[in-house]
Amino acid sequence: MILPSKTVKPIDSLYCISAYVVNIMKEEEVEFNDLLDLVNKSYPKHVTIEKLQQCLDFLFIIGKVELQNETFKAVF
Repeated sequence: MILPSKTVKPIDSLYCISAYVVNIMKEEEVEFNDLLDLVNKSYPKHVTIEKLQQCLDFLFIIGKVELQNETFKAVF
């Protein structure tokens, strides 16, 4: 689910979706709903709320995202 495998296509993996999320977040701090809209505009497949939350959890665990004043910020 996190990484592509025989059963999980790369487009459905959290790893690939997270790359788009970080790319959007490196330009500005965004709120969750705005981030969902921006990801769905740029990602080739529709991203659900649950999938976006899992991506943010994954990025938070590996230290690429932090939360400040209810907005998400990418860390480099």
